Amino acid sequence: MSALIQQTDEWLEFRKCHIGASDAPIIMGVSPWTTPYQLWLEKLSLAEPKKKERHMIDGIRKEDMARDCFEKMTGIFVLQDIVLHPKIEWMMASLDGIDIERKNIVEIKCPGKIDHERALQGKVPHKYYPQIQHQLEVCELNMAHYFSYDGNTGVVLKVYRDDKYIKNMLEYETEFWGCMQNFLTPKMSQKDFNQKNDDVWKSTAIEWISINKQMKELYDKEKELRELLITMSDNQNCIGGGIRVSKTVRRGQVEYSNIPEIENVDLEKYRKGPVECWKIIQAK
Repeated sequence: MSALIQQTDEWLEFRKCHIGASDAPIIMGVSPWTTPYQLWLEKLSLAEPKKKERHMIDGIRKEDMARDCFEKMTGIFVLQDIVLHPKIEWMMASLDGIDIERKNIVEIKCPGKIDHERALQGKVPHKYYPQIQHQLEVCELNMAHYFSYDGNTGVVLKVYRDDKYIKNMLEYETEFWGCMQNFLTPKMSQKDFNQKNDDVWKSTAIEWISINKQMKELYDKEKELRELLITMSDNQNCIGGGIRVSKTVRRGQVEYSNIPEIENVDLEKYRKGPVECWKIIQAK
């Protein structure tokens, strides 16, 4: 078993360096609470983690009772554990329960009325499916238990490994991991933007669109005239008509990747801290 304990500061820091099962629904775009971009910000400590909503806090509080209920209903004794994928170094799962033989795992949810009703109908809520498939991949198992607990009674559902889904999920997770490693912003969704509709914002935006259009037209015209003047200079320095056209030569860029002396040097430790950059484009 892992020495880490869930819900501790050490566990939270460890999760920032890995992709866990609860990250899977977010990365797959089915989480109703968080987007890939928001998760990326949290992983890189560029934003404070979202405060847990009331139902999440309530679910954590009821988890021990739910685990006891699961054990009574199934006869399977389970403990919390944190598991790392045996081959993929960045992939982990914080399990609500795994048995001593490590053949049975359970994902416990203490959901709202709608999601519990779905469980009673034999259906796992769509937003939890990636989480369970992620756990199955990490633990290299073919079946997991989904346990929905309403505070009094529970329902147990078996969820089987879906290799086709897991393959697709791993592509998304690998891409997200690359964004984390290379400091690349994941694709944003509408949820990542605050809607602004006040009159001052609208008038400023309209003015910006107009000015930006003029600037582009002027840039294109300047480029056309620049190339024409260079052609007419016949590769000579020229002056006239209030302008001067001259040619200078500067050093080429250093190809650091071709320097053998720094091949094994960790250049990241020399990198400065993150720099905020803003981009304004016209929305479609």
